[in-house]
Amino acid sequence: MTRTSTSITPEEIEDTFERCPRCGTYAVQITDSHYCDSRFTSNLSDAERDQRIAADPYPGDETVAIVDQHAGDAVAYHELDADNHSLCTLQTDNPLAYCTREAAQDDQYAPCQLCQRLRQKREAEQ
Repeated sequence: MTRTSTSITPEEIEDTFERCPRCGTYAVQITDSHYCDSRFTSNLSDAERDQRIAADPYPGDETVAIVDQHAGDAVAYHELDADNHSLCTLQTDNPLAYCTREAAQDDQYAPCQLCQRLRQKREAEQ
């Protein structure tokens, strides 16, 4: 079979990669190279998530970051510093998406508890 283009077709992608239903990460199907990081999957009940969202004391129009994942559970939104880096030690291969706190909450993201503790500590020290 001769190809005139080096483009990868959607079928080839589907035959080669699979997307983790828990975290949304793509992995090569035959390697078993992907293991979900439990930090990015939610074990909160709807009631717990709603309680954390309601208890968030910060303005709804502030920008926060979420891990841009299209599958799996919505987890947490992260507080940002002046350079738009998360306050916690968030590490992910997925890109971050930025939105308002209110938009994140509307999408059922709860506040990252570590980010909130770090923010409260910083504000208390100022």
